[in-house]
Amino acid sequence: MPLNPPEPQPRALPGLSEDWPRRVADRIVGIVGRIRAATDRPSANLARRLVYGLIMVVLAVLMLVLGVIGLVRLIDSYLPGDVWATYVLLGAFFCGIGLLLWAKRPRRAASRQAT
Repeated sequence: MPLNPPEPQPRALPGLSEDWPRRVADRIVGIVGRIRAATDRPSANLARRLVYGLIMVVLAVLMLVLGVIGLVRLIDSYLPGDVWATYVLLGAFFCGIGLLLWAKRPRRAASRQAT
């Protein structure tokens, strides 16, 4: 008794060649491949960019916060007096940067446009 029975041969239909099942399967595989290439790769790239961008933003905010904390501790260790002197110094520095950026803004940037 054979272990593997022979595979049935596809029947030839009138007007179709003998290899029509292979051609139909190849055509279906090709269509599915084109649809996948048009949808799967761009959506995967978009998701990857969103995730990496979010990680970069979180790390940048974390570095900024830890950098300011380290800067306050560093200045406080060298500046005489309590920690309020460090706050005054850094507050004046950041206000100076803000005033510089405010002076460089476009003139009508904050005004309402008439519609």
